[in-house]
Amino acid sequence: MRALILLALVPVVLYTAACAVYNAPPSPARNRVLGPVTRVMEPYFWQDWQLFGPTPGNSNSMIYLEARLKLASGQVVETSPVEIEQAIDRAPLEFRVNPTKIPGVLLAFNETAQKYAERATNIKKLPEDQRAAAQTDLDQDFANNFLEMRRFFSARAASLYPGDQIMAVKATFKHQAIVPFSARYASPQPVEPVEAQLETSWLDYVPGVAR
Repeated sequence: MRALILLALVPVVLYTAACAVYNAPPSPARNRVLGPVTRVMEPYFWQDWQLFGPTPGNSNSMIYLEARLKLASGQVVETSPVEIEQAIDRAPLEFRVNPTKIPGVLLAFNETAQKYAERATNIKKLPEDQRAAAQTDLDQDFANNFLEMRRFFSARAASLYPGDQIMAVKATFKHQAIVPFSARYASPQPVEPVEAQLETSWLDYVPGVAR
């Protein structure tokens, strides 16, 4: 029985030693045994640790929503911008058993806004006679993305202004720099600047999309 226990401990000891060598700082001793250790660790035990602990983000994403409302008098007014992303990002905490996946929608929208803004910036660097055609191609490439934004932001506007006659919606994507943890308690308080990334045009409201 004792022999079986000792035999079972052999792979545990070998795996522990391999982990220690694999994660040890570079050194001549480590380099001499790293070859066989790597052949054991990487095919069977290697993991992309970013799956569990990704590099901390260096900015917060924010989306400000505006709406055009038609009053009973017939006057059309524009609402003040309302930040909608932070509340949506916190929504999964409200029901942890079956959390909402809506934050993933905003993640996709933010990526779309970043790509669109990058291409739009590059268009401004083109010769003037090429910009109009390039802008047309850009808008066509992202037409379906902005259609989804139009529907989503219409639904959010309906929840923000129930009972009002909504004519159009507009979203502004912004980023706010995050102060590194090491400087969080510095004095004076570090500035966290907010930078506008993309502002959509006024998008026609989609009736009934919130139902």
